[in-house]
Amino acid sequence: MGFLVTQKTLERLEWKEVLAMLGERARTPGVRRRCAVEALEGESLEASLFEPTRRGVLERLAETGEARNLLAAGEALPLGSIPDLEQTLTRARKDGVLAARELLNLASALRVTHEARRFLELRRESAPRLADLAETLVEQRDLERDIDASLEPSGEVRDSASPTLASARRDTQRIASEIQAKLSHYLQAPNITPHLSDTYYTIRNNRYVLPVRADSRGGIAGIVHDASNSGMTLYIEPEPLVELNNQLKRAEITIEREILRILRVLSREAGSAADSIEANIATLEIIDLAFARAALAEDFDAVAPEIGNDGMLQLPQLRHPLLPIDAAVPSDLRIGSDFTALILSGPNAGGKTVALKAAALAALFVRAGMHVLAAEGARVDLFDEVLAHIGDEQDISENLSTFSAHMANLADITRRATNRSLVVLDEIGVGTDPGEGAALAQAALETLADRGARVIATTHYNLLKEMAEVDARFANASVEFDSETLEPTYRLRMGLPGTSSATSVAARMGLDARVIARANELLDREDRQLDRVLAELSASRSALEAEQREIAELKSETEAVRDEHRAKLERLQARRDKLFLSMREDLEQSFRDAHEQVASVIRELQRGGSARDAAAAREKLQAIASDAEASQREAGLEAPTDELLNPIDWPRAAAGDLVQILGGGRGVLSSLPDQRGRVTVQLGSARLSVPMERVGAAEPTENAQPAPRAKPRITVTRSASAEGPAELEADADRCDLHGLRVDEALDRLAYALDRAASVGRPTLAISHGRGTGTLRKVVREYLRDCPFISHFATAAQQDGGDGVTIAFFR
Repeated sequence: MGFLVTQKTLERLEWKEVLAMLGERARTPGVRRRCAVEALEGESLEASLFEPTRRGVLERLAETGEARNLLAAGEALPLGSIPDLEQTLTRARKDGVLAARELLNLASALRVTHEARRFLELRRESAPRLADLAETLVEQRDLERDIDASLEPSGEVRDSASPTLASARRDTQRIASEIQAKLSHYLQAPNITPHLSDTYYTIRNNRYVLPVRADSRGGIAGIVHDASNSGMTLYIEPEPLVELNNQLKRAEITIEREILRILRVLSREAGSAADSIEANIATLEIIDLAFARAALAEDFDAVAPEIGNDGMLQLPQLRHPLLPIDAAVPSDLRIGSDFTALILSGPNAGGKTVALKAAALAALFVRAGMHVLAAEGARVDLFDEVLAHIGDEQDISENLSTFSAHMANLADITRRATNRSLVVLDEIGVGTDPGEGAALAQAALETLADRGARVIATTHYNLLKEMAEVDARFANASVEFDSETLEPTYRLRMGLPGTSSATSVAARMGLDARVIARANELLDREDRQLDRVLAELSASRSALEAEQREIAELKSETEAVRDEHRAKLERLQARRDKLFLSMREDLEQSFRDAHEQVASVIRELQRGGSARDAAAAREKLQAIASDAEASQREAGLEAPTDELLNPIDWPRAAAGDLVQILGGGRGVLSSLPDQRGRVTVQLGSARLSVPMERVGAAEPTENAQPAPRAKPRITVTRSASAEGPAELEADADRCDLHGLRVDEALDRLAYALDRAASVGRPTLAISHGRGTGTLRKVVREYLRDCPFISHFATAAQQDGGDGVTIAFFR
């Protein structure tokens, strides 16, 4: 399977401009040169930028992806500025002597080769294919060292390159200094200065000379080497300097010969490595091209498409590469899944041809290993050939009119097209009678569809727009036209044909209104009616899509709110878990404290004591047990018991009532519950203070057995319809949480806060008792997060002190 595209097709698709953008991002001369001349010669092209096989396409795309990942991470390939070595290597192979600058350029290329190899080897994990390519680079360390050791960066051969060269240069410096000293003496000698035309010495024909007046020629013996333009001055080499000048010349010749020898040695070494260097440069160009493709993809926000083999194009948000990103209107275009031919219609200058070219360029991009200018989810299957007819191909030299050239090209396309061809046709069938042109266009499109080719064609013919209604292989698409502004929107709509809107476009271009009105009168009624229906369908679809966009925006906002609430719930759950953990730690500490207190009481009893001491110890143990049970209740834990108590109606209870103490017998109630929820009970001669939850109503007779009943749990629900404002406000300023588990307490607190806020209370008194302080801690954590509580404080001592928290509403 190969790939074929004609030079004319590339020109019609403006491929040269795409290559120019690619070349701007290349670093190597070879890639820039290829991008500049690629596809400029020959009728057909199977060039290196286009991969002929599926495997090659996938490899190039993978290389582009790896290079793009490196660029996104801020890691550009360290190529620097590589010189063009094509002619240098050619001359080196022919045993030519390279100039010092050429050798320095060669050494620079060798350094870049080494650096590129190290760069990619260190990034093998993120760019394995590029690292494999870099691994094939052959390092020429010896040649690089020899060039650097022999040549200065300026191109001058170093003295250290050769002892002979160093000695000859020292000789030239010594002899030149001796000559200059003698000349300086001559310039001041009384017998010489009268014959000189000036007070300086100079060099003529590489020999030191003095400027002598022409009329004093015989005053200084020597060799004349030159004369001034006026003839008034002769440049004479004095006889005493002739031998010294000869010695200087011999030393200079020695230098020239030694430099030539050194350059020849280095050139032969370069010639021996020329094939390897050329292979390295070819590999560097492959890597450089991958990075150029990646840079282009980054600049245009392109994506790596899915590659198939079923003749499909799925191009969401497709853009043309020659349009600026901020000016391009993306279009969703597809073909090949449920239809094979797409008829694209709509107004002139509405973007039909741009969309058609962009689709064809996407196929070329993939063959060149480039990412396509579309959104995620793009798919571009491989085609063996891309055929195009775009624009006016009138050719006077070939005696071809516009229509004749059009038909010649269409005939060639219909002959060559196969089921693996992508065909793009702009304004098919134009240039002749509209009826005949439309019929020819329909027949050609049917022929292409019969061959299985994928076809995208633009048209203004209603006959072609109707093909989708009678042939399932065809589908319509259109570019939008805003009927209010009379301007195209450049948006592509799949599924509906478009109106040409010729009169609207003509009006926008400034055509006289009377001409427009007359044209509307002359329009065929059926065509006019069809255009009106299409315009109404387009307007309805635009309105529907606007509503869908609004719905999508609302959905997005709803999802954002939902995510926010979910995050808030997670934070609350995390806070709850933290509170429960803190409560557990507090409870364990309370139990440890209770055990220590019990052990202390036992130790006191073991040391012996009176009955009064024993009674006191008993009261201490009961108090410890009461505190432990209170801590259990506050933490949501209760010790299991088989004994049930008859509940007391506390609002009706009074001192002197008979009560039953849990696990402690019968007694007489001495006082009602205090702020801590404790009551005083006279039990025989002992007076006990116990939690109200451990006290129940005593049966009137000892023989009567109390009926078993579950410990009551009362939930109060208020109905707004059943209670008036006075009843609602009656208990809205206080919340009693005594005897409740943590979850029950928080539920009651939330209800009380809502109730107090609804009747406009400024504060709410929350009675939670002292106990271990766990319930107080939970309540205050809750108030701290409550949105309508500004702050809270501990109640005054006479109002409950630490056992009551006052919450202040905002």
